[in-house]
Amino acid sequence: MPALREHLFQRRIGSDRLFRWRGGEVSRVEGLSDGVFALTLTLLVVSVDVPGTLYELWHTVRDLPVFLACFVLLMWAWSQHYLFFRRYGLEDLPTRVLNSVFLFLVLFYAYPTKFVATFLWRGVLGEPMEAMFATPPGVEWMSSYRQRATMMLFYGLGFVGVFGSLAAMSSWAYRRRDELELDELERFLTRGTVITHLLTAGVAAVSVALVLLGVQPGWSGVVYFALGPLHAVWGYWVGRRAAQLDAQLARAPSLVGSRGNSNDDASGSSSSA
Repeated sequence: MPALREHLFQRRIGSDRLFRWRGGEVSRVEGLSDGVFALTLTLLVVSVDVPGTLYELWHTVRDLPVFLACFVLLMWAWSQHYLFFRRYGLEDLPTRVLNSVFLFLVLFYAYPTKFVATFLWRGVLGEPMEAMFATPPGVEWMSSYRQRATMMLFYGLGFVGVFGSLAAMSSWAYRRRDELELDELERFLTRGTVITHLLTAGVAAVSVALVLLGVQPGWSGVVYFALGPLHAVWGYWVGRRAAQLDAQLARAPSLVGSRGNSNDDASGSSSSA
């Protein structure tokens, strides 16, 4: 029975075919993390009052792309966080510290993300955006140009922090590869994940650098369009190489043994699901 339960656990829907999941039940660390993500989603919509008229309802519906953009970015970070704990199941002190940094940055990232998304959406609609950079009467502060640059600076720093902390968490898992008994394919995928997060953080770092160098804030935003091509090329190469390693493991009995057993072995050893 224990072997059967382990086999069913490894075969459950949603797990990686190329990576054995070491995370089991939802831990307290993951429970807290999910609560922080839920709070962040609340912060993204908390300023939206219940519409009292159809006109107000129309404006709320019209601005849904703002929430959608923020939601997609937040779910991107959550999915990577979820995958980390399912793959490695780590709950040691360094993991808890790095996870705490990650959660703090996710909370910080909520408002800059919503502000930038609102700014872009108003630009798409052709609405005036000067009110977003207004200051109270009698207050001398930054110029409109400096405020736009600061907006992109906050956004970029949040981006760097969130995905940089994810890269640090994956790097820590790779350092513990022997204790986790990661095989050749899993080690390759872990290194690939670290580089993926570093690419994401690197693009944001370039955006931050442009702001600090005094380049027009608009160009610091254009930089983010590089994320698509970069991830497409890198993801294609990683997927192709992972498939080759998987085929090699399937052909070499000694290497297959390092993964436990083949996927069809019902003994419940650590086979890939």
